[in-house]
Amino acid sequence: MSSDTIYYECREELSFDTIPYMVKDQAFFDGLKELQMMLNGERPYSLKRAEFIVEWAYSGGKMDYGKFCHDIDSVAFILRRFIEVNNIQRYKTAPNFALFEYFTKPSPMNGNKSFSYDFEDFTGRKDFRKLFITKVMETHTGQCTSLPLYYKILCDELGGQSSLAFAPRHVYIKHVGEDGKWVNIELTNGHFVRDEWLIQTHQINIEAIRNGVFLTALSDKENIAFMITLLGQAYQQKYNSWDYFPLRCAEEVLKVLPNFCDALVLKYCVHQHLGFDYLNRYGQVRTHHSDYNYSEFQRMMNRLDSLGYSQQTDEEYKQSVEKALQNIENATKE
Repeated sequence: MSSDTIYYECREELSFDTIPYMVKDQAFFDGLKELQMMLNGERPYSLKRAEFIVEWAYSGGKMDYGKFCHDIDSVAFILRRFIEVNNIQRYKTAPNFALFEYFTKPSPMNGNKSFSYDFEDFTGRKDFRKLFITKVMETHTGQCTSLPLYYKILCDELGGQSSLAFAPRHVYIKHVGEDGKWVNIELTNGHFVRDEWLIQTHQINIEAIRNGVFLTALSDKENIAFMITLLGQAYQQKYNSWDYFPLRCAEEVLKVLPNFCDALVLKYCVHQHLGFDYLNRYGQVRTHHSDYNYSEFQRMMNRLDSLGYSQQTDEEYKQSVEKALQNIENATKE
């Protein structure tokens, strides 16, 4: 038995624990504890710190927060200079304008390299570091998790206003314009988009919009909830294990935000995989553990259905991004 794994043994004849084991990784445990404190208001909110915690835990505690902050501060300094040189400080959307220029147009601000979508392992299934903002900063490529997170963190550093928002399998930026109306920024293609475009592209149903599942600006608390679910996903990818840790991440979020769909999906996936594991070991033999696991799986599925939640497959999502980029390219040629 490996010394870095904790096993929970059961003395029943058919010994199967609903939470069979977890890898003893102190960095993940410490990271979850700090994010829990942010979620519960016991520590100051900081999306920058929350992103670092996820990356730090995945690295095994080998990242340096000082360097992480320095890299972000260096970009924020350049963006502030851009705002000053262009004399737009009086506009409340000055940080948003500077960031849009930084992300979408080659210039001295970004080393003459704008940011683009990285289609290779865009789900982070092979390497979860694909979803980290340190990868975005190094390569100027990312996807719908890392690009909006990087934007939001920089906007916070500049004292600007912006919010993360969800579409199925997708994250984008919302901010309030000078006219007081919401503006949507799609960083995967570098353009402003309307709600109608998001609804059509991602096949969003009205029930999900009405329930605030999609197209709604996330609060600070929801941002941290999102980071906790990312921490659980990072653990799962690193150890290829649907076990106690991702389940705990989901349940800590659901204690505070019972309708937060990313946490509902994470909990659903854990119970689904535990169910498959049980069937592979014992077949159709029912126990207390199998009944409980199945009831939780059904409860998550029913809750997601009642909220109008929907999700595209990997291929559907990839096709929607590719189609959007192609449409923009065609429009530019015209």
